Amino acid sequence: MTCYRQGERSRMFYSFHVYRGRKSEKKGFAWEDYRDLIVRAHIQLGGPIVLVWDCEDGVIPFEAAV
Repeated sequence: MTCYRQGERSRMFYSFHVYRGRKSEKKGFAWEDYRDLIVRAHIQLGGPIVLVWDCEDGVIPFEAAV
């Protein structure tokens, strides 16, 4: 995720997901992982975030969208 504020340098926030091929292991990010990334960015930046979401293939549960 990249964050921009007028008059300041851009910031990039990221998170790793390691998949080891185990049967019970998730292959990709869950909505909780995306939520945690957004919360961490909000805390570090110290202000509100306008999130523009593009090209999401997964389905986000109603609870996460509220």
